[in-house]
Amino acid sequence: MTCRNFMLCLLVFALLSMLSMLLSAPAFSQYGENNSNQNEYGENEYDKPSGYSEGNADESDESEYDYNDDYGNYHATPQGSLLKYVDPKEPPPKNATLRRPIALQLSSDGKTLYVANESTGTISIISTAKGLIQGELKVGEELASLVWLVRDEKLVATDVKKHELIVIDVKKKKLRVANRLSVAPYPVEIAIAENGSVGYISSLWSRQLTAIKFKDSKPSVDWVLDLKIAPRDLLPVESENKLIVADSFSGELLIVDTAQRKSLGVSEVPGHNIRGLAKDAEGRLIVAHQMLNELAHTVRNDVHWGLLISNDLKWFQMDVVLERRKNIYERSRMHPLGEPGRATSDPSAVTHSESGMVVVALGGVGEIAFGKYDDFSLQRVRVGRRPVDTVIDDKANLVYVANKFSDSISIVDLETRHVRKHVSLGPTRYLTMAEKGELLFHDGRLSHDNWMSCNSCHPNGHTNGMLNDNFSDGSFGAPKRILSLLGKAGTEPLAWTAATESFELQVRNSILKTMQGDRQPTNEEVLALAAFIKTLPPPPSVNQLRGVADTEAIKRGKQIFKEKRCTSCHTAPLYTSPRTYSVGIQDEHGIEKFNPPSLRGLSQRRMYFHDNRAAALEDVFLVHKHRMSQPLADDKLKDLLAFLRSL
Repeated sequence: MTCRNFMLCLLVFALLSMLSMLLSAPAFSQYGENNSNQNEYGENEYDKPSGYSEGNADESDESEYDYNDDYGNYHATPQGSLLKYVDPKEPPPKNATLRRPIALQLSSDGKTLYVANESTGTISIISTAKGLIQGELKVGEELASLVWLVRDEKLVATDVKKHELIVIDVKKKKLRVANRLSVAPYPVEIAIAENGSVGYISSLWSRQLTAIKFKDSKPSVDWVLDLKIAPRDLLPVESENKLIVADSFSGELLIVDTAQRKSLGVSEVPGHNIRGLAKDAEGRLIVAHQMLNELAHTVRNDVHWGLLISNDLKWFQMDVVLERRKNIYERSRMHPLGEPGRATSDPSAVTHSESGMVVVALGGVGEIAFGKYDDFSLQRVRVGRRPVDTVIDDKANLVYVANKFSDSISIVDLETRHVRKHVSLGPTRYLTMAEKGELLFHDGRLSHDNWMSCNSCHPNGHTNGMLNDNFSDGSFGAPKRILSLLGKAGTEPLAWTAATESFELQVRNSILKTMQGDRQPTNEEVLALAAFIKTLPPPPSVNQLRGVADTEAIKRGKQIFKEKRCTSCHTAPLYTSPRTYSVGIQDEHGIEKFNPPSLRGLSQRRMYFHDNRAAALEDVFLVHKHRMSQPLADDKLKDLLAFLRSL
């Protein structure tokens, strides 16, 4: 799609949104809610939970309640904080912890819900009829996914900290770990073939795909494929012997031939932050993602109308995607997630039922959106903080939602668009300052109209790799690559021009100038966000994780790095420095001095320089002659690259 057509589509969408707002009937909005039930903040009273303790909320409860009460009192005043006030003299609850639910599975009879908890490495068992916790078993250290291997008999989970696949027996609603298998490092998702004999695991930082064979439910590694993308979501298309693998940060969909065990190429969705792949009954591919417009500016108008960043649910024709046709929009359909005046941010999961119902978790605003392919618009219901997974009970017309930062499960009636109950997974302890910052990092309400969170441009603290035209360089018209926040602690000053002296100032500028926040962030919010960002470690080296690092080449490359005086700008141990330097290139306004980004985690980046002009690390030296008076011999360049990729 050309830039002209892309901008035309965005302008048409903005005009249609304005028309929709003007023509909306006063009695009912597109969210299926009577406006007379809304409070001054546009929230619907009957959609708010009446508590998160077990069994104390039902359909008839209409008591006054702020749905943020378990983690903040933001709606007390328009200027209020998104963080909850805690009396330092008040002791924390007994046996309190943070579970952080991350994935859900439902039994075939709909009576039992299984919840994988990220922080505790446990699986909670919930009776759906009573909304009560029936048990909890520790199976790992840091769970990332949960799927059925054999429905009602065996579950499979991945442990991103121990780099394991875990097979769990389910007998009479009791759990037992049956098998463990070491897999490629950082396994974040798993997909099981329909016959249950084969599974596929995406490993984020090692950038690998692992095929698993299950014989009598016992797993073994069949093959491992190295990838150029950082994989996350997976969708097998078994009729074609294909597997769709979504990149964690960009809009790339990698097509893998599972029979030939090789990558076929990429079908690219214009956008980034893909979180959710599904296939409907007609065989269409459903994708939830965000879209950053590199031509837009970070001004109030562009943010308000969704021109800067939008959140979308799209249906693509499967043959178009698998064949990697140039126009991925051929015969496609889109449902915008949100509109001016009531936007959303960070779609985080997609679930599709046999009846055609699609549910999208809207992680940045604490809601779910749901509807069908032919619906004019999607309905929305508030749930807990940062919903990250959903599962649909088609027969009961219910959806279960995992609220990661509320440590709860929401049970939503899709017919009445009402939250039946919020089930607490257990008492939660008080948060550290950095943990408070993590909540805020993923909260779209810091931005104008809720269009984006910090995570929108920095997925998982990293980068979507795109250009953004903000005011960090003092002007518009010279968009620059969004920098990763991983391993940034101690690298101040910040930004490409070294214009920001501290993380606290950068956070405040980002909220007010880039995200166009509707209020001044509180000091606690600023400090919390800065504290969280400072905890983010640099991503590990791809080659080190794959076990293919050439230690001798790395040693030689390190020596070349010193001899070429690369250390004058990229000084160990952070491999950066506080000054700006001329590197032989300039931006659209003639700025030619830039602050050198840290080289730590360099192998996890895809584009280089401030404007992404170098598509590969080799191009930095071969094409752009970066700081090289004379070209390096091939063997020396290979050694230098080996060193850089080891950082």
